[in-house]
Amino acid sequence: MMLKNKNAAIYGAGGAVGGTVAKAFAREGARVFLTGRNLASVSAIAEEIVTGGGTAEAAQVDALDENAAESHIAAVIEKAGTVDISFNAISPTPHRRELRQDAGRR
Repeated sequence: MMLKNKNAAIYGAGGAVGGTVAKAFAREGARVFLTGRNLASVSAIAEEIVTGGGTAEAAQVDALDENAAESHIAAVIEKAGTVDISFNAISPTPHRRELRQDAGRR
């Protein structure tokens, strides 16, 4: 298990790419914190991970909302102590701005 005892925050986890990455990270032992704008999609992925023996939590977060993304990272750090991996699987669209690269750094 390459990611045992690692905490991963995955943005856009309700989509195909984010969901696949979340499941792969969980299979490798990571505790995954899933986010997305659609809570039902993210929760379904989290439930699948937990049913398979992994550890996952879902939250509704629009990661392109800087305050929401930073609040989520702060909540993960408070709960887990650190964020070891941050993965962005947000679908690009022309009208969305880029997620700040330093949003989770302290």
